Amino acid sequence: MISLTQIGGRLPVDGQYSDYPFSEQLNYAAVSIFELNPGQTTLDKFDKNRLVFMSPIKRERENSGRCVLKAGKDKAYVVVCAPEIEGKKGDFYLSVYFN
Repeated sequence: MISLTQIGGRLPVDGQYSDYPFSEQLNYAAVSIFELNPGQTTLDKFDKNRLVFMSPIKRERENSGRCVLKAGKDKAYVVVCAPEIEGKKGDFYLSVYFN
């Protein structure tokens, strides 16, 4: 299970609380997992053929999902957290739960 949690929303900014759905503080965002080729250590570009999991793009405090990754010494994965709009920045936590 993987979870992308954005900071903010319910917390006041400059002493002012925001109205739900906290559009001033939360971004549309998604988390994706890509399987790397053997010997590869980085992901050079988006490759839909290597995509193992992608959460929906949504503006919520938590965006999570569940997937099964293949184990093995030659298996490697990279997790990419990204907002919908290029160049948009925000604070978030990434949590990964596994057996």
